Amino acid sequence: MKKIISIAVAIVLVFGSGLYLYSKYKPLPALSQSELPDLRDTPPKAAGNDSFSKPAVALEGMEGIVANGQLSLYYDPATMAIAVRDKEGRVWRSTPEKLGDDELANASVRDQMSSQLIISYSDNTGQEAFKTSNADSVMLGQAVAEPLENGLRVTYTLGKASSEIDSLPKKISAERYQALILDKVGDKYKRYLTPAYVNDNNKDVYERNDTKLTAIALKKVVESFQEAGYTAEDLAKDDEENGGSGSSEKQVFTIPVEYTLAGDQFIARIVSAGIQYPKSYPLTDIALLPYFGAAGLQDEGYLFVPDGSGSLIYLNNGKQRYEPFNQPVYGDDGGTWNGENDDDPTIEPIRMPVYGLAKKDSGFVAIIDQGAAVASVHAEVSRTRSSYNSVYPSFQLIGMEKINLSVTSQASETKTKEIRVFQQRPVYSDFSVRYAFLSGDKAGYTGMAEYYRDYLLSNGMLTKKADSQEEMPFYLELVGGIPKRKSILGVPYKAVVPLTTFDQAQTIIGSLKEQGISNQKVRLSGWFNGGYSHKVADKIKVDGSLGGSSGYKDLISYAEQEGIELFPDVSFTHLYTTSGEYTEAKAVSRYINRESAWVWERTDWARPLSPRLVPNVVDDFLSAYKKYGETGISVRNIGHQLDGDYRRNNVVDRVQSEEINKDQLEKIGARLPNIMTDGGNAYVLKYAKDIVEAPMSNNGYNITDEAVPFYQIVLHGYVDYAGAPANLSREADVRKYVLKSLEYGSNLYFKWIYAENSKVKNTAFLNLYSVHYQTWMDKAAASYKTVSEALNVVKDKAIVGHEKLAENVYRTTYEGGRTITVNYNDYEVDVDGSRIPAEDFLVGGDNR
Repeated sequence: MKKIISIAVAIVLVFGSGLYLYSKYKPLPALSQSELPDLRDTPPKAAGNDSFSKPAVALEGMEGIVANGQLSLYYDPATMAIAVRDKEGRVWRSTPEKLGDDELANASVRDQMSSQLIISYSDNTGQEAFKTSNADSVMLGQAVAEPLENGLRVTYTLGKASSEIDSLPKKISAERYQALILDKVGDKYKRYLTPAYVNDNNKDVYERNDTKLTAIALKKVVESFQEAGYTAEDLAKDDEENGGSGSSEKQVFTIPVEYTLAGDQFIARIVSAGIQYPKSYPLTDIALLPYFGAAGLQDEGYLFVPDGSGSLIYLNNGKQRYEPFNQPVYGDDGGTWNGENDDDPTIEPIRMPVYGLAKKDSGFVAIIDQGAAVASVHAEVSRTRSSYNSVYPSFQLIGMEKINLSVTSQASETKTKEIRVFQQRPVYSDFSVRYAFLSGDKAGYTGMAEYYRDYLLSNGMLTKKADSQEEMPFYLELVGGIPKRKSILGVPYKAVVPLTTFDQAQTIIGSLKEQGISNQKVRLSGWFNGGYSHKVADKIKVDGSLGGSSGYKDLISYAEQEGIELFPDVSFTHLYTTSGEYTEAKAVSRYINRESAWVWERTDWARPLSPRLVPNVVDDFLSAYKKYGETGISVRNIGHQLDGDYRRNNVVDRVQSEEINKDQLEKIGARLPNIMTDGGNAYVLKYAKDIVEAPMSNNGYNITDEAVPFYQIVLHGYVDYAGAPANLSREADVRKYVLKSLEYGSNLYFKWIYAENSKVKNTAFLNLYSVHYQTWMDKAAASYKTVSEALNVVKDKAIVGHEKLAENVYRTTYEGGRTITVNYNDYEVDVDGSRIPAEDFLVGGDNR
């Protein structure tokens, strides 16, 4: 859906209706600007009590800064390159040591490889550009280093504070340009002068095109003016005649970065409070240490990226013709619009802000611990632009969107012009990454996952499950009612179509118990306020067609008596209808272009509720729910989709939105302690005991080579999880779904209704194409028996190993020694002398 806006409409939007909307309605009670989280200049938590000293071991060409007994930090005063020496004696550098020998990299790429920062920025005309800390700061003598107790702070000033460009006129008449410059220097500098000065808007006046005046081009244009004899008096005359100014706002950016040691971690942190940029050149993105630890052509191993459940990109895999990996942490921001309507519900977002590199018996894992909500993970293989394989993060400081403006001429010809609009203010957060260095058998993705798990545990973001005598949980979502458009005498209205009444839910639960499935975790969606796509949850009206409030209370009592955990499903962060106090004008998040935002959920379109108002809805819901006692709760979107709000003068950036969501989860958990969520973004792990729709594979991007259960290794034994519903998953074959569950240590999850499948015809819920419970009852019971017999004894144990034994043959190892080996092939395989039939598995090891 292309968004084409006429200039007239755009002007009204910006200067008229936008102001009207925000002044017409009184805002709902919400967080004030001062109450919003401001996470700038907040140092990362220390990893331990360190005793610092100077490094005992010298590093050639570099100066030792600080050591703590586990790591040593060095830097090169001439280049500001950083190096870390681990306790094994391995050195990890921000710039490849043999950069000068790289015959594949051109001068621009070598400059980037020598840089600790690469920034992207834009001007109000929509031109995008970038600068590097090497060429645009260090080489200009504008990077200043100062010691810290535990490391080093480097303040990079990128862009010439006093530039040669100031000697050139901003505007010059066509007559003077021809006589003073072009006639004197002839064709010698034509290739540089032609793009440097343009007269598109006014044929009588040439304007300087600053975006083309970089590096060698700027040098040659200045040289041409000097050769022509252009003087300071000429510059003053041209500025006076044309209203130009050679000393216009300069493209100069200041970014402080701190490199510190904390226990076994090296931390690189961008201090956002110290960032400076010119208003005319919004600083959009910052890439941090883009070539730290980069692996060369002779290295063996892989890059790890958190794509879905996890992906490996083999070093030097020959896939340089494919696009490098570049994905946002926690998926796309529902509060911004990318200019296209290409939402793909099958794309699995990055759930954990962590990446890594492994080569032979060494590697590192990197944890984005500040600014993850605006971070992206990048990975590039050798021969794409250089001889190196690299993985690194970037951070979005200021969001940007595109608007297409249509202009109709007198001849009725319509032309489209693209303009860019920018987030009103930068993100209120620092950006930091923790690097931990691994060796031996801990250097692979399993070791990375174990380290990340330990990091979450030590920071109170994860809790070990107690050993339980219960059977494995069986996850079941019962869809109560869905909205359907109907009409009376031609007047349309929405009615709730009952798919599973509360009495019918009891019938299904009872049928499962008869099949021997006693530990059921039942998610009840579409139970109140108008069905699945319910009205805002500030009030509770249990849908009468399902049995009303009394029927719901009966279901709660039944579940308690039968030992069933019930999780009524609620959307706190998205609106399916806008009404009452929560109108589109007052309550819906705004894109940067000021239009109301839309997001695609797994089943439906919705409006993201402004994060400012989410606390109000949560408070009102918890108050209204008191009469139903204490049950579990499913919070649907909070762990799956993260949205900002870019409404004028009321921006809530995505980092702040994450903090607001965490506060609400804390509040909900104090009242209803058993929380279930979709997707399972890392920030919910402290609060959620159950995750459904967890990632069970990667997204199959061309550059990646192998899917791995990194996500599951982190969580198994700590949080119960399940993938997509078996009857609606990408795995059309239930047998393959079961095998994947066995390999990934996952519980089973089904999504059912009591009614026939035909009941969803002529509704927006055609995705519920195979959900009639009787169709799946026997298959579910058989699948559960298979999985529980294999995994029940290790359901509370951590995964300590995962490996690929052969093509489509994988082994997972648990605490205590039990192993599950899965053969996905359509033929029998031999593993360690044991035969595994086609599409089957083998339980082995200790603790059988």
